[in-house]
Order: sequence, then C-alpha cells, then structure tokens
Amino acid sequence: MIPFPQFPGTGQERLDLHNASIDEPTADAGRCGMIHLPTGRICRARAHHASGCTFVPIS
Repeated sequence: MIPFPQFPGTGQERLDLHNASIDEPTADAGRCGMIHLPTGRICRARAHHASGCTFVPIS
C-alpha cells in the first residue's frame, strides 16, 4: 500500500491531493499546488495559505 502524503511536521494527510486541480509534486514539496486549469499555471505559495493563489508558469 502507498502511504498518503502528509503535511510536513504534522502527521496529517493532505486530502486536497486527491483533487485533479492540484499538482502533486508541488504539493508534496509543502506548497499549495493549485493549478489554474485554463492556463496551466501553478500556485507555489505555502500549503493552505490564507490569501488567494498567485499562479506562476510551470518551469
């Protein structure tokens, strides 16, 4: 069985990783990972940030 990704330092799984609009490698790195579907840009703010997403091009 594959273990669920966890929030760094909390031991809690990130349920949002099961969403198709989340970039898993970015989210696994502790970042938001939300994908703006029309443009393909990704939010690289910290996970569960309080403000809105700032989308940047995939590099």
